[in-house]
Amino acid sequence: MCIGGGYLDLKSDKGSHWPAAESDRARRSVRSHQHLFFEGDERTHVYVIEAGWVKLYRTLIDGQRQAVGFLDHGAIVGLEGGEDHSNACQAVTDVTFRAILVGRLGELCGNDPEFAARVLRQVGDQLGTAQSHLTTVGAQSAEQKLATFLLAMSDHDAAGDSFDLPMRRTDMGEFLGLRLETVSRKMADFQRHKWIRMESMYRCRILNREVLEALAAGGAADDVAFGSAGR
Repeated sequence: MCIGGGYLDLKSDKGSHWPAAESDRARRSVRSHQHLFFEGDERTHVYVIEAGWVKLYRTLIDGQRQAVGFLDHGAIVGLEGGEDHSNACQAVTDVTFRAILVGRLGELCGNDPEFAARVLRQVGDQLGTAQSHLTTVGAQSAEQKLATFLLAMSDHDAAGDSFDLPMRRTDMGEFLGLRLETVSRKMADFQRHKWIRMESMYRCRILNREVLEALAAGGAADDVAFGSAGR
């Protein structure tokens, strides 16, 4: 499960490489809940996230938001084609980033093969993860979606089974296609079953990875819970 231009970026490029021509440009910052850009804005820049988390989302016809990805440091945002942004980009936490003029992107890639390779990797990842996300949202139960999401966040964090979960339950619901009440209830169920533990408001630990993997692979919550209780 992944996200930039439409994905949960749990495969984002973590290198700190920056084109030499841009390395002295001042960093920019936004506070949590502020936007880097809105859906429909003219696409004048792409953005390299240096610290913090952002959320990409679209507004549906009924006014509801559909989150299409979460990205953190190393991700490049705004690579979608077209003259306007197809997603909005909102800070989940305080975010530091650098901006590159769209008109200079080709020049920078031409002069810096390492940066060009990084951009191409991200475009490929975004396409694949967007397709994977559509399958996940449409085919899985609430428990399966949540288990898949938590495993992806855990695998993304170098700390392993204890990992940051910086997004709010509403953000998770927008991404997973679930109501806020459903996300909160399922998180409470996972804790009650001792599959996970919230160590703080934004820090989660997986206590039973085997169960979450069984759910993510398509297992039924009742069967998994029964099997876990029997061990």
